[in-house]
Amino acid sequence: MTTIELRLPRELAEEAAELGLLNPQVVADLLRDEIRRRTFADLLAHGGLAVVDDPESAPPRRRKSQ
Repeated sequence: MTTIELRLPRELAEEAAELGLLNPQVVADLLRDEIRRRTFADLLAHGGLAVVDDPESAPPRRRKSQ
């Protein structure tokens, strides 16, 4: 585990505490969710393409129906 100290405006800290958002597990969940969201957004920003080192291991492409 790592200890992190945050400096927040008093009102924000009080509101977050009242909502239970300063619980270590809740903070960890919020950070994980944001990491996933940003990773997904980056993937979409780059066209959703994945780099495949070995073309033989890539799934076969489907042909468009004509």
